Amino acid sequence: MSIDKIFHIMKKDSKAIFKNPAVVITIIAIIILPSLYALLNIDACWDPYGNTDNLDFAVVNNDQNATYNNASYNFGDKVIDKLEDNDDFAWDFVDEDDARDGVENGTYYAAIIIPENFSSNLLSINDQNPKQAQLTYLINEKTNPVASRMSNNAVNQIQSKINDEVIQTVNGVAFNQLSVMGQTTPQSSLSQLSYMNSSGVDNYFYSPTEVTKEKINPVDNYGSEVSPFYIVLSIWVGCVISVALIKARYLGESLYKPLELYFGRMGLFLVIGLLQSTVTIIGAFWLGIEVSDPGLFIGCVYLITIAFMVLIYSLLSLFGNGGKALAIIMLVLQISTTNGIYPVYVMNDFFQALNPYLPMTYAIGLLRNALLGVYWPTFFTGVYAMIAMIIATLLVTIIIKEKFDNVANKFEQALKDSGLF
Repeated sequence: MSIDKIFHIMKKDSKAIFKNPAVVITIIAIIILPSLYALLNIDACWDPYGNTDNLDFAVVNNDQNATYNNASYNFGDKVIDKLEDNDDFAWDFVDEDDARDGVENGTYYAAIIIPENFSSNLLSINDQNPKQAQLTYLINEKTNPVASRMSNNAVNQIQSKINDEVIQTVNGVAFNQLSVMGQTTPQSSLSQLSYMNSSGVDNYFYSPTEVTKEKINPVDNYGSEVSPFYIVLSIWVGCVISVALIKARYLGESLYKPLELYFGRMGLFLVIGLLQSTVTIIGAFWLGIEVSDPGLFIGCVYLITIAFMVLIYSLLSLFGNGGKALAIIMLVLQISTTNGIYPVYVMNDFFQALNPYLPMTYAIGLLRNALLGVYWPTFFTGVYAMIAMIIATLLVTIIIKEKFDNVANKFEQALKDSGLF
């Protein structure tokens, strides 16, 4: 194997690119496309629950007044008053027919219907058979899978507001009754009751246990949380696009040994991969993704790019179109199996078993450390995995390339002769 011949191939590749404007345009497109895939997905996921004010949500109030302790209440009206001052969703207060039609035809993502007996049921606490108040929640789940989950949050908001109103009302009445009962108790007990904070007692009975949330490596937005997955995925996609559009074979390959061709053309693929990642890095900073250590982030992206490109280019060099197919199959498996969005432990046993053997598993973990907070043991696990993948791929290719090349060439020729590939 001659180093001079390897560099000769690299020089010829460089000249071939800049000699032809069509090639330049194609290479630029190959460089930009993967970054767009990552950045557009991250931007779309940036803060989905912060933009729910554009989701149309119908609210119907059929509630009738109810009397409790000689006072008239209408909790439906109180809920409407609260929602009119709430900007979390695009609330639309309509009648029941319009709400049902709107949910059916997609005008509204969901609707809440407050029934006529809502207040009377809420205030049935003193009845022999207290009744639980019911709300009707209409949701058209075919409209949008994420929107339906967001509207569930809206229902929880409404339910919480109703609970607050009911608790304040019922507790107020209850404490009035206690004060009447207290007239028969000793004066010392009454004086103690008079100093009690009624709002504090309300809160105690509503929620006697309080949870304090402590965040480790807090992240301000969902876009930053999913960015390691989408950046790593875009690197793999960029490598696949490169091998799909650029030939691993060389026009004058009869003049060179298989390994000279392999290393000579690898330079072009690595440069393209690193340029793809550079555009992605610039875009990530432009979007404002949280980066705990910019230097580590840049270094990790380049390391992952080199590891992925060496692997996928080697598959192409060894197996031709078969290598492209293998890279795509690996891509499909890794989208849902590498702990990128959903925890791997919610997957079935097959995917859980597959997870430790997939490159993106370690790449995503590595990038999470660089972006969202470094935990050195898992960080170095990712680094070692990427380096090991590079070394193992090169060693296997060096060992089998020359022996396997004739078989691969015959396979490629058979595909070409079919007229389909």
